[in-house]
Amino acid sequence: MARKRTNANCVPIDSKNAGLRNEQLVISLLRRHGELSQAQLCELAGLSSSTASYIVGRLREKKLIKEKRGESSKRGAKPIVLSIRPRAQLAVGVEISPTSILIGLFDFHCNLIESLRAPIGDEHSPDVVVSLVEINVRGLLSKQDVVEERLVGIGVTVSGAISPGGVVQLSAPMGWKDVPFREMLQERFQAPVHAYSTRVRMFAEISLLPTRAAKYIVLLNFADGVGASMAADGQLVLGATNRAGEIGHIIFDPKGPQCGCGHRGCLETFASGPALATRIRGDLKSGAESVLREWIKPEDTPKDVLSHLGRAIAEGDRYALEIRELIADYVSRSTAMAINCYDPDVLILAGYVIAQSPEYFIQAARNRIASDVFDHYSRDIEIVAERSGEQALIRGIATTIMRNSMAHL
Repeated sequence: MARKRTNANCVPIDSKNAGLRNEQLVISLLRRHGELSQAQLCELAGLSSSTASYIVGRLREKKLIKEKRGESSKRGAKPIVLSIRPRAQLAVGVEISPTSILIGLFDFHCNLIESLRAPIGDEHSPDVVVSLVEINVRGLLSKQDVVEERLVGIGVTVSGAISPGGVVQLSAPMGWKDVPFREMLQERFQAPVHAYSTRVRMFAEISLLPTRAAKYIVLLNFADGVGASMAADGQLVLGATNRAGEIGHIIFDPKGPQCGCGHRGCLETFASGPALATRIRGDLKSGAESVLREWIKPEDTPKDVLSHLGRAIAEGDRYALEIRELIADYVSRSTAMAINCYDPDVLILAGYVIAQSPEYFIQAARNRIASDVFDHYSRDIEIVAERSGEQALIRGIATTIMRNSMAHL
């Protein structure tokens, strides 16, 4: 009996992975173009008619696509037009801050279906927050008549250092250390639970302006904390220990206030929302004249205080304008440091601190380049405010979940 000859250099075809890649390709094309006939898919994807039919059948079984009769000027049967079924798969994004949680339900295209915000109160231990997240996520799903099986995933984000396994190693704003937060939530849900750092807001910005995906972007966020996110060619730069971008913990003044990280005088103790709110309350208590004296209430959160500041700035309140100048100094010095360190094409200013006077802070950052940035003559940096606003983190989570799910269709 003749022995079957084999070529030692021949690598077997991985048909399963090839099929998954083709599914990802077809979904990507449908997401980009909206609607395509099978013939158009064959042409754009470089697939044979039989392969395209097989891939379309697989996606139909997974209920990811819908079909309808298209229009044609030719005689005969009209072509079948394919598109993505937006609500076939959904994602939940959860933003956790010291004062509240923000939850959003998103469709396959990462369009927001509905969101809700729930206050945390004075007690924000991990157990309390986990219970609050479970109650409100289930409430939102029930309201939208969504069963948990339709969720691609539930993603949560907390300001601070988070391990790849979802352990909150340190969150200064929340006062958490070594909290297995993803695991604690996964015990409450059947859908996969993921934990992300606040860097995912970068994907929200890229999704709103995809042409920036090929650029080197730095996003500086001034909110409950201060941090930087970096992306190169659409991918986050995380660092060797997943802590890249902790610009808020650069020592700004060694004799400054104690930071939640354990050090003194971090940038975050001056330029974050809580630090600025504390300063404003202290100044008013010491006699500073401002309309803020009447507007700020004892129960107001740092975000509320900064919102009042924005209104006072718009009214030309002298004290509010002085605080704006102080913030502009912090922001512009921070942006110069970020430019020197990361050399971006695009620098995005984000967070509720920036939202109170974005154009003023952008101009301050541009003005600082000439004096504080190395070799500034050769730089061509686009400095802009974030576009995704309050939805930035939950939209970034949804985008990340959907991107990852595409790799496992």
